[in-house]
Amino acid sequence: YYLMITKYRQWFPTMDRFAKLPFAEKLKDTAGMIDAVKMVLFDVIIHLPCIYFPTYYTVKEFVGGKSYNPIDWVTDGVTKYSKNMKEDLTAMIKLWGPSDCIQFVLPLHIRMPFRHLVSFFWTAYVSFTRGNFEDNVEAEK
Repeated sequence: YYLMITKYRQWFPTMDRFAKLPFAEKLKDTAGMIDAVKMVLFDVIIHLPCIYFPTYYTVKEFVGGKSYNPIDWVTDGVTKYSKNMKEDLTAMIKLWGPSDCIQFVLPLHIRMPFRHLVSFFWTAYVSFTRGNFEDNVEAEK
């Protein structure tokens, strides 16, 4: 909420006005459309690859890693992220690109529930593809 509503209001000043417009009016609102595109680009270029994924992999190392050193969690997490980056970012763009295009033209009271719904399926996908710890994977082989 803090990023998607509070900070976006500061960074994208037409967000509230644009969200309240009927869809036909949104198509005529050039400034609002430009801000909507900027929000999509921020999400898929900055937020998800530079904030979400490093945090995900670091927390995964905190929960299942072998070290009690936070520096190791970050180092190991970022190393695993860099190893999986191409596949992760491809999947991210395939889901979040189109869903962000929908999300950022929705009214504000629907925007976060829509994001949470998409996030539920995204989290299931990431957990399924990246949820195993190495010891579990090696034990299965």
